[in-house]
Amino acid sequence: MIFDTNSSILVIFCRRPMLGIGKQRIAASLGQQKALEISKLLLNAAIADAQDWPGPVVIAPASKGDLNWAQFLMPDAAIIPQEGKSLGSRIQYVDKQIRNQGGKHILFIGSDAPALTHAMLISAAKALQTDDIVLIPAQDGGVTLMGSTKNWPNLTKLPWESPQLAGALQATCIQHNLSITTLPESYDIDNKVDLYFALDNLATDPRLTRQKICNWINHTLIHQDKISTIIPVLDDLPALDSLLIQLTAMQGSIDEVIVVDGGADPECARLCELRHARYIQAHPCRGMQLAIGAEQSTGEILWFLHADSEPPSDAPEKIREHMQKGCNGGFFQFHFLGEQRWYKSLLEWAINLRAIIGIPYGDQGIFISHKAYSQSRGFEATPLFEEVRLIRELRRQPGSHGFQGMPTSIGVSPRRWERDGWTRRTLHNRYLALAFMLGVSPDKLVQQYHASERPD
Repeated sequence: MIFDTNSSILVIFCRRPMLGIGKQRIAASLGQQKALEISKLLLNAAIADAQDWPGPVVIAPASKGDLNWAQFLMPDAAIIPQEGKSLGSRIQYVDKQIRNQGGKHILFIGSDAPALTHAMLISAAKALQTDDIVLIPAQDGGVTLMGSTKNWPNLTKLPWESPQLAGALQATCIQHNLSITTLPESYDIDNKVDLYFALDNLATDPRLTRQKICNWINHTLIHQDKISTIIPVLDDLPALDSLLIQLTAMQGSIDEVIVVDGGADPECARLCELRHARYIQAHPCRGMQLAIGAEQSTGEILWFLHADSEPPSDAPEKIREHMQKGCNGGFFQFHFLGEQRWYKSLLEWAINLRAIIGIPYGDQGIFISHKAYSQSRGFEATPLFEEVRLIRELRRQPGSHGFQGMPTSIGVSPRRWERDGWTRRTLHNRYLALAFMLGVSPDKLVQQYHASERPD
């Protein structure tokens, strides 16, 4: 095929959607079948846009074996399979083939950037009338479109699929004295968090292919009430065993239990296998453990539990009822296990008051919608106070009834208070909270936290 040197050529880099290939970060959260489904929807959206493109279109499949498949996607398009080891080398190969056939104004897009519009593509083509390079950066640091009127500089050593790509690509072009137009940022879809963002972004997009993507995201992520329970542990085997038995017996199903072990204990791994819980090893840092568990979860509702807690038997039903009111999350009332005493009741009252006007902590069985969790950037990777920033952001989120407590109580083990002394443990906890508010690092505070413990 010979290209008109004055035409703007749209090139779609794509991979044939197949089970187990592509979108593996989505597959890790939602499974291979869901990754395949969204891959097909995203590709259909890109092809529909290409059919509206006023100039030539090139489909660049990832393999020579997909020539017939690519031609079937768009019979009027030219097909140039990719060749090369890195994405940079594959782009340069296809770019060279087009230029050898007379092409000059070449725009490259992938098949996973549904926010790109016809107007954005036309703006990019116009930019090449005055500049050598046009880029549309992605929110994650990559690019969703890259166009050029000249041969690209060496792209093979750029940090592809990293947050540094856009900056490195611009710097390389500047080094080669190429003029650049950078258009407003867009995004592509690589992981589960991106799906939530796309749902909000594409909600009013009139294109049928985008509405199909929104409907799929709604059906897959939003209109579900699957609960993933995430339990960070470190040397908590007896308490963990008791909790896993409780979760199995609860009224209303727990769809997934994830145990994130900061101790890499083979006995913990065996216990999880016995109790049908998913076992993950992690660095011994509670915030990091919680974040890893959330990242690996598949439920729409994330429920974070301490191993020594005792949730009520109807907790899943209560959580679902609470979330159906439009809340983005919530927590249980704090209640000490064991024989009741006046000082226990007084401390419970103080803790529950603090949770309402301040921050509920992890021992109150915090639960959050996966969407709200993702929008709030999750837990801090700290060993103490990992939930503080997250809960503050949840309470500021618009469009929901917010992050609220429930009247239902969760049982909390008093063993730390009994071991260290009720007054001593309570005052030390308040000291740590005050020091954190004043800016002391959680990494320093955790040393004081452990230093204050009396041996069992």
